[in-house]
Formats: sequence, structure tokens, C-alpha cells
Amino acid sequence: VPLVVPEVNPEHLGLIDVQKDAGRDGFIVTNPNCSTIMMVTALAPLRKFKFTDIRVATMQAISGAGFEGVAAMAIYDNVIPYIGKEEEKMETEALKIMGTLKGKKVVNAPFKVSASCHRVPVIDGHTMAIWADIKEPVDTLRKAFRDYKPPIKGLPTQPAESVHFFEEEPDRPQPRLDRMRGKGMTVSVGRLREGIRFIAMGHNTIRGAAGASVLNAELIVKKKYL
Repeated sequence: VPLVVPEVNPEHLGLIDVQKDAGRDGFIVTNPNCSTIMMVTALAPLRKFKFTDIRVATMQAISGAGFEGVAAMAIYDNVIPYIGKEEEKMETEALKIMGTLKGKKVVNAPFKVSASCHRVPVIDGHTMAIWADIKEPVDTLRKAFRDYKPPIKGLPTQPAESVHFFEEEPDRPQPRLDRMRGKGMTVSVGRLREGIRFIAMGHNTIRGAAGASVLNAELIVKKKYL
């Protein structure tokens, strides 16, 4: 079953052919976890560089907890350093999404993800600090973010910028200021520093959920599976 982020791994829709070869009338394509979508989209411009270790600490909005949400008195003036099963999803899903489609299966990407997930008192917009063991200098990575073009384009819901790079602003991205960039479909990246360390942020209920479903449907139509 393909786990698809159109700007990252559109070729994984090839698994639909595997499903059809098995004699199924329909097919299944799934969305990743919302935080995983933000992380792999932010990492997409850096895929050309070698890395074996990704570390991420998330600061996730309360809307990500769903309709039941988080108890008001639990989240008020507080940070909750645990979100059930979230870390495991980020650590496994990213390897499949950034893996390689070979024949009838996806070979996981050859790196490790270590995640620590936190619920914070923000309404919408997941923010995360990402560390990657990339050896190239920061200026090379800045250019990679500036020049990034996603592997797919022309989808109706796709924003003009899949990844927006804040090169000069030292205090961006911020959820309140940047979550609606690209009508909520853009992942913003900033604070790129030696290390390699940077901040990524995106709208969890749009880019990370409803918008992701629509974008996947548009990709499926573009690839003529529907």
C-alpha cells in the first residue's frame, strides 16, 4: 500500500499496479501522519545529500488531537511531552516515504529517524526542530532550499511553493504568521544553521490532513489511475 506525499514520492503510486496485478478491482493509497508529512516535505530539498541520522523534536498544535482534543486544563500554560504512537509513526513512515520503489515493493531509506513529540498550546500548525547529519556546508544547503523544485507540478491544490525557505528572518517560521502560506499547503523552513539544524512548520489540518488527501486524489487522476 503506497504511503504518498506527492511532492516527495509520487513514483510510489506504482504500487497501485501491484495491487491491480493481484486481481483487485480497486486500490488503496494512504496519507502519512501529519507530522511525518511536514518532516519529509522539509527534507525533500536535501535528498541529494547523504545522511544516516535524522533527529526531530515536534511542537504539535492541539487541533491535531482530533475532535475530542486535549483537556483545557491539561494544555493551558503547559507542554505535554507525549503523544501516543506519534513518535513511532514518524520514525517508520519517513523511511518508507523516502525509500525507493523497486519492483513490487518499497525499499526503506537508509537512514534512522529519532523523534520526540510534544503537544503545545497552539491551535493550528505543527512546528518541529530537525537535525540532520549532513556534511555539506550550510551555504550549499541554502542553495538547495532556494532552488528546490518538487518532482510533480500542476496539481490544482498544489501551492506555488511546496517549501518556503526563510533565509534572512531569524525568528521564522511561526504558526500564527505562516501556517496559511500557500492556503495552508506550504511547509515553511527557516533557521538553517551549522549542525545541520533547521525549523519546519506547516498547517496540520490542511497540509497534514484534508489537503493531503485532496492532493493525493489529484495526483492519482493526473497519473490516470482514475
